[in-house]
Amino acid sequence: MIRAQLLTTQGPYLEAIVRINGHDLCLMDEFTVSAASAPDIGSEFDLELTTLLDDDETWEEMFSGNSEQRIDLVPLGGWRYRAFGQITQINPVMVDCGLVQVEGPVQSNDSGLTGEYIAFTITRLGGYGYAT
Repeated sequence: MIRAQLLTTQGPYLEAIVRINGHDLCLMDEFTVSAASAPDIGSEFDLELTTLLDDDETWEEMFSGNSEQRIDLVPLGGWRYRAFGQITQINPVMVDCGLVQVEGPVQSNDSGLTGEYIAFTITRLGGYGYAT
């Protein structure tokens, strides 16, 4: 979990803007579903980011897409992002993209992939909130 500040929301399951470590992210609001635990605009709360990935990208596209060895999320509009990261673990594959650790953009048991840099598309960045 990470600490986030709620800047705006259009309501449950719609777009929200949160600030994490000085970065504003647009994501699917899965944290105001319950009015009892929903954060107020401007307040900070604990957030767990979730991802839905583009299944149409090829292995070659992902492994050739990050030659600059970036670790970043680049907005593509709405809650879509181009993710750049480094594989930190195998089985399951985990990729460090900076603000979010993404599980499973590729499937492999090859430990030789650890440390490789890849790029892929997050079609929906979401988040669950936890009151503190």
